[in-house]
Amino acid sequence: MTNKIKKLKLPLSKMTGNEKDYTAVLLEDVNSNMKAFWEVLSSVKEKGDATFEQVGLVTEKIDSIEIRLDSIEGQQTTTNKRLDSMDTRFNKVDEQLDSMNGGFDRVEFKLDGLIKEVSFIKEEIKVLKTALSSKADKEKLEILEFKIIRIERHLKLA
Repeated sequence: MTNKIKKLKLPLSKMTGNEKDYTAVLLEDVNSNMKAFWEVLSSVKEKGDATFEQVGLVTEKIDSIEIRLDSIEGQQTTTNKRLDSMDTRFNKVDEQLDSMNGGFDRVEFKLDGLIKEVSFIKEEIKVLKTALSSKADKEKLEILEFKIIRIERHLKLA
């Protein structure tokens, strides 16, 4: 067939009837193939355009998502700063509570001492009551007065 095509290099006016018929069939076949090719190409172009349009829509959606993510990241940064600030404040409150606990321990220690002293004085008073029933003991009363003065001083310091 390639040999026959090479032989058709003659101008159309010099071709014989068979050559013209053969050339017409070849041209018709080429035109038919070209028409089919252009239809397929047109279909591919339409699909490509539709795909390109879809890619554009997806790109817009991605851009919208990125904007929302940026907004969320900004909110997260603000929230993290607030949480850090709250954490700092909680640490300060913890330190203050620890300090207060130390103060309470000192007060509790002083109160324990006072409770022991008061218990001792109660016992002394019992002894004095017993002794007073028979006679008054001036020295024990002075000692008790001195102890009460000490308790009052402790209470003023606490």
